[in-house]
Amino acid sequence: MRTAPLLLLASLISAGEAKVPGPEAHHPMVAGLVMAGLDAYHYAPHPLDDELSACWHGRYLDRLDPDHSVFLAADVAEFGKWRTRLDDLQRGMAPDLDPAWVMFERYQERQGERVAWMRANIGSPVDFTVQEGIARDPTELPRPVDVTEQHERWRKQIKHQRLQLVLDGEDDATIEERLTSRLDRLQASLDEVESADVLESWLSALTGCLDPHTDYFRPASADDFQIATSGTLEGIGAALVRDGDYVRITEIIAGGPADRSGELVREDRIVGVAQGEDAFTDVIGMRLDKVVQLIRGPKGTTVRLEILPAGVPGSGERRIIRLVRDRIDLESVEPTGTVHELGEGAEARRLLRHLAYYDVGLWAAPDHGQTAAGFSGVLDVPAFAADPQGRGRPSTSEAVRTLIEDNAGVDGVLIDLRENGGGYLDEAIKMAGLFIDRGPVVQVREANGRIKVYDDEDRGLAWDGPIVVLTSPITASASEILAGALQDYGAGVVVGSGTTYGKGSVQSVVPLDALLAQVSGTVPSKPMAGMMKVTGAVYYRVDGRSPQATGVPADIVLPSPLEGRVQREREAPNALPPDTIRKARYTPRANLSKVVPWLRDRSTARVQDDPRIDAIQTYLTWLAAEDAKDELSLNKAEREAGRAAAQAQADALDAALGIPPRDESEGEGEGEGEGEQPEPVDPVLEEALKILEDLASLSTP
Repeated sequence: MRTAPLLLLASLISAGEAKVPGPEAHHPMVAGLVMAGLDAYHYAPHPLDDELSACWHGRYLDRLDPDHSVFLAADVAEFGKWRTRLDDLQRGMAPDLDPAWVMFERYQERQGERVAWMRANIGSPVDFTVQEGIARDPTELPRPVDVTEQHERWRKQIKHQRLQLVLDGEDDATIEERLTSRLDRLQASLDEVESADVLESWLSALTGCLDPHTDYFRPASADDFQIATSGTLEGIGAALVRDGDYVRITEIIAGGPADRSGELVREDRIVGVAQGEDAFTDVIGMRLDKVVQLIRGPKGTTVRLEILPAGVPGSGERRIIRLVRDRIDLESVEPTGTVHELGEGAEARRLLRHLAYYDVGLWAAPDHGQTAAGFSGVLDVPAFAADPQGRGRPSTSEAVRTLIEDNAGVDGVLIDLRENGGGYLDEAIKMAGLFIDRGPVVQVREANGRIKVYDDEDRGLAWDGPIVVLTSPITASASEILAGALQDYGAGVVVGSGTTYGKGSVQSVVPLDALLAQVSGTVPSKPMAGMMKVTGAVYYRVDGRSPQATGVPADIVLPSPLEGRVQREREAPNALPPDTIRKARYTPRANLSKVVPWLRDRSTARVQDDPRIDAIQTYLTWLAAEDAKDELSLNKAEREAGRAAAQAQADALDAALGIPPRDESEGEGEGEGEGEQPEPVDPVLEEALKILEDLASLSTP
């Protein structure tokens, strides 16, 4: 089917006159361009057949009604006539968009009924002593068979929202006002829907059938995406998506305020936004573009977010996050460096010198003759930064190389990638080249099957001593390339969560307006087609394995507090499967296979006696047990008990890690004027340093 895109594009030239009810005249052409683009550019294109049609159909219904409470079972049964026929409807002179609009119009009708019913019943008496619950994951529920069952679900939704506000201490008048405002916003969102919104939902449902990272953006969404990734935005640095009535965080931009705070993760949901110390604006049911406008703002201003944490079940309680808006600029992400004294009194830390653009200060050797694993350097790398604009800033690899050359004497190096979600591929390759001699670092297979090998072309090593690489569930993309390369070469031991995130795919952006002009024969006066983000390649380690879906496995596993809060790649719908290719030709730096079991045994013995590590594991075990529950109680006493239990678990973990209590009502409680707060301990980092000390001791004469 590889020749189809050109034929399809040619056939669409005459489609400008198509009059499809609902869509604008150019929308069939845009749909055709997207379908052609998927076939031409995607790494693993799927033929437009009954299987893809069924996925497309189901994903569209779920995008419109993720809670399975708007459409009736009869609606879905009626729409079933298209389930395996969407492929047949797309093969004419112009793709048929009628199913998209018919289903959307029914959604608008049913959602309007939901708003009206809730508005009429919002003041009905509520009994919080009844033993009943609401599904924690409504996507697993079948659609309601009739309006009686549908109204029962809506009743529980109102009760759930009301109970959350009761537990937050709101009075009856305030609760009714807030719930009414939410319904007003839901109705406004229905009234403000544009034709491009429907097309975006329709085509995004299709692109999501190929993999989680391929997407279609209408012109306004394309602008938001370009701003968020161009380094020109002043805001918090988070990519957002509408998820039913909520706004969900899909990406944390490296180096932004959200990333630096460490308090937001993917899948957190934003339910309220406040400017500075003003009152919160409830954003449940608000259009995504309006929520984005509330969150964005000038550099230096404060925004507070009311968050429903991802993966924190049971209580449904909110957290308040305070962020100071800043310029999001990947080019100025700042690695930091510290020196840790090992052995007895290992808690000593020394913050070292700073570069002009990078607060690096890495591995400066103590000047008092310490030997035999006396000191180790820690490099905290939140992203791989470069200087594509030629502003004279050192890239991450350049800054690190300079510091290594300027300083000597440490006995081991720990590279902390726990908060590294990626960055520039070239910088990850150059960074790996500091620790291996000349040779391949990563292999990339493109959609046409061609494999390109990216080498470290600089002969020699900047550091040839012991290395530990520390990872977490959000270690992803370019950072997985570095971790995998050092593991394959035997240059370092990977320590951390069982696996990294597992994003082994590469995306590119395909603007569609130029193609639209080409096939329509006219140049529009404004953007009309938007753009695609397409997965066009997969990268592989030098040993032939791909981190895609599997991640980079740790040689020695340590618990991560992020476990259970972050959905890994393998858990995302339609994630590309892992596979292997031929091993590249490379010469390992060392063989650590016989060393790792000894290191692991020593680490296990230490961890068993560490109450701080035990506190993390206890919290994760509790979290998993809560997450396994099917329902969230709507009984006030049970919810209060659940909230108290959740708070007790969080407090116990914070106490074990030395984190001071937070004043949730005032955000983070930064403690201005209250003196210095004690620095929280990091038992995972401390244990990783002890592993590094063990590794260094094997290299000591």
